[in-house]
Amino acid sequence: MKDVEFTSVKLNFRDFKESIAALLLCTVGALVTGVVMGHGSGRFIILPALILLIPPSIGLRGNIYASLASRLGSYLHTGKISPEFVIDQRIASNIYSSTFLLLVFSFLSGIFASQIAHVMNLGTVSNDTVGFLDMLLDLTLISTLAALLSTVLMIPFTLALAIGSYRWGWNPDNITAPFITLIGDMVTLPILFVSADMILAINQQTKIALIFVVIFLTLIFYLLNKRTEKEIVGERIVRESLPILFICTLLNFGAGVILGRNLESFISLAGLLIVIPAFLEDSGAMGSILAARFSSMLHLGVLKPGLKPGREVILSFGVMHVIALIVFTVIGIFAQFINYLLDLNTIPTLQMILWTVIAGQILMLILDFMSYYFSIISYRNNFDPDNVGIPLITSSADVVGMGCLVVTLILFGIL
Repeated sequence: MKDVEFTSVKLNFRDFKESIAALLLCTVGALVTGVVMGHGSGRFIILPALILLIPPSIGLRGNIYASLASRLGSYLHTGKISPEFVIDQRIASNIYSSTFLLLVFSFLSGIFASQIAHVMNLGTVSNDTVGFLDMLLDLTLISTLAALLSTVLMIPFTLALAIGSYRWGWNPDNITAPFITLIGDMVTLPILFVSADMILAINQQTKIALIFVVIFLTLIFYLLNKRTEKEIVGERIVRESLPILFICTLLNFGAGVILGRNLESFISLAGLLIVIPAFLEDSGAMGSILAARFSSMLHLGVLKPGLKPGREVILSFGVMHVIALIVFTVIGIFAQFINYLLDLNTIPTLQMILWTVIAGQILMLILDFMSYYFSIISYRNNFDPDNVGIPLITSSADVVGMGCLVVTLILFGIL
């Protein structure tokens, strides 16, 4: 790649320009998701348990595809693949393993959501309480159908973004996570709602048959991955990602539980829902940028996996906090503009901006050190940081971010 130097101040300015441009565009996509979420808040009255699927569904797209893009970026930096739009054996293995993991954890997300909905007494459809089996079938199929529909767009986009950015002289580590977040945000929630409408319209026998179809498709992608693996790439991705994604899925549900427990407050102030997707996804993207950058630096031997962050790491932290200040201010301003445009109940504008900025800076401070230590600890233990750091960062950003948002609202006396 042209003019790549990971140890110069020039790079930090370049990182700033590339990252903030990508993140601001990412914010637009996330705000679109927020509009869908806020405008469709009445849907949660009909099917409250659906809100439990939102953080894990959005988070899973980021975990799977940002990790895929980060691996591709590392392959490009180290010369393991050429910057050509050709699906070779290594890339095919990455696609199959990513799709397999997406289906497995979308299926598990539906199971976890139904269990949590049962405990939280969210098992209601159109004010009629439904049985646990019906809720299990509904949420599992909604989650997996949404996952399958999203692959049609997300896989081609991820490949084009990672390879194209490298060919055009950009650093994929700076832009892939935000842009994947942008597209993931814009498609996940609408697809989830469409999937819910489709699944709720069919009978129980059809739902049971579809469960077996999902299991069959998951097995097919696993077998394809085994057949095309190169230097056990696919096997390593699956082996290292399974425990990490399991932890991440549980963390994502932490965000869903926080949303569920405060559902009435968020529905009464629907304008707050506009902020949530943009806040969580931008913070996850910023943490992912750091994790992807540290991963590439480790693979290239530029960054030594020491427990004390060096000067270049601290500079990266500082750059990201400046970016966070700008991005979270923009989120507060534009979310409030949308609230007034759509006439949604909200809080005063100054409070909205202070809420997003204060919560965002607190969260970014936590993500700084998480991104660094997840990367170096995984590297020191012979795990690929691309398979570990980004999924843990994006999922942690969801649950910790929701906690920061709620705590800040409580400090402001809003909740």
